[in-house]
Amino acid sequence: MKIKSKAKLIWTVTNNGCEKLGIDHIASTIVKNKLNAVRMTYSSLAYPNIFKLREKITKLLANEDKQPADGKVPFLLSFVGRRALLSVPNGEITLENGVEVEISFLVDFSACASMSTESNAQSKQFEVRVSSEDQLSTLKIGSIINISYGSVELQIVEIKNKSTTELTARCIVENGGTLISGVDVHSQDMSRDLFPLLTDDEKTLKAGFSYLADFVIVDGIKSEQELFAIKAGILGENAPFSERHPSIPINKDVLETEALLPPRFLLKVDSKRSYELLPMLLKHVDGVFLSRSELGIDEHPHNLPILQKDLVDRCNRMSKTIIIASELMHSMRVNANPTRAEVSDMANAAADGSDALVLSHEVTEGPNADLVAEVSLETLVNSEAWVETKWHSFEMDKIPSDDDAVTYGAIRIAQQANVRAIVCFTEGGYTAMKLSSMRTPTEIIAITCNKKIMRQLNLLRSVTGMVLESRSQVERILNETKDILVNAFGFKKGDKFVFVSLTASSVSERNSNLFTLQEID
Repeated sequence: MKIKSKAKLIWTVTNNGCEKLGIDHIASTIVKNKLNAVRMTYSSLAYPNIFKLREKITKLLANEDKQPADGKVPFLLSFVGRRALLSVPNGEITLENGVEVEISFLVDFSACASMSTESNAQSKQFEVRVSSEDQLSTLKIGSIINISYGSVELQIVEIKNKSTTELTARCIVENGGTLISGVDVHSQDMSRDLFPLLTDDEKTLKAGFSYLADFVIVDGIKSEQELFAIKAGILGENAPFSERHPSIPINKDVLETEALLPPRFLLKVDSKRSYELLPMLLKHVDGVFLSRSELGIDEHPHNLPILQKDLVDRCNRMSKTIIIASELMHSMRVNANPTRAEVSDMANAAADGSDALVLSHEVTEGPNADLVAEVSLETLVNSEAWVETKWHSFEMDKIPSDDDAVTYGAIRIAQQANVRAIVCFTEGGYTAMKLSSMRTPTEIIAITCNKKIMRQLNLLRSVTGMVLESRSQVERILNETKDILVNAFGFKKGDKFVFVSLTASSVSERNSNLFTLQEID
């Protein structure tokens, strides 16, 4: 597959999928289809498979790519948190309005961590596996149970056999539809909070999470203090950071190729509460992970398209990563072709200006996985081709900062000079984030010194990251950059590029900036 989209595709992998499909199969699918990133839930159970999958992907890429394999595919990891998953006898059933069903709610952290929803062989009941006992304690008569993000809605009319780890409820179907094993279950009376942390999530903060994760997806946050607690658990107490770099302390480690830097943080917006907290929290994170389907449980569906556009615009203006998730190409879990609405959803999310789109495990681990990747990529490329015909160099009536002035100037020169790429040198990634956020149709090649920062930059729209082995004076960086462009990207003599940096120039070692039009000699 040779076509390449500017918006990135994120492939969801579960621990259960690793066991069933095999690490080799999943890694092969990711490399063969040129998928850009992996999303997984972290737990002590999943740790070995996450590690093996990363190693296998890197090995496969090294065999077929001129560009260095290390650092190409970032991993987005999340806590298990308070989660609920449906298990249906025989995998699927359709319920009509008014029908009564009995559901067993069981505390089963391992099933929620691994996304394993196989029913007990003897059971003929519907089961909901929850990760925490406190999720059961607040269920009551009258509680509304939303299944598959509200596509099916039940109401509890009787509770029986209630204990700390199990509850059986008789429910009436208020809104009928098809129930499928593995889908998420929500209720206003069933906590989705991250705090108080579950025991395994507490261990997550101390057990290799920081090393394996390029991005941490944080959901279930109720306050600024809770976000700070998670960041402190991973970055350490009183870790230095700034609004430019909310997660990556800028020190000598960013100039070392193999230094193990911390992950960046993405705030999951999946409820009305998290959306309302965003103005307070956005400056403390590196981006937003929008779960439209979960947000749609709290918000009326007709609000979602506008909320999505608002979030994308807000993140672009602040140079934050914006990722759109939920039910993209969802019908392809069983069908070879997507619906027109699904294609439209994906095309609009890309056209709105999102950095990346997430394909859920229902489709990535289904029988049509390769088709899903192919159709998704074609949809993105086609939508971007149309958007680029409408793109024009925007005007800034007011330049917010020196950084904006430099990146804005580089983009204008790139357009006028018809360059092949904008190439930036960036220590912590901010220059690439700033360029990407302006959504230029020109390819961006980001040169950095650290492999982890390189992986993180590969999630940004239009950006391809590369590693420069050592920090040099700007004149030497330019010469080394030209070698990279020729050897790894196939640049030819006479090809032009704009070089831009917010941290290096020939005038001053630090706190200086430049952009310059260059040509391959």
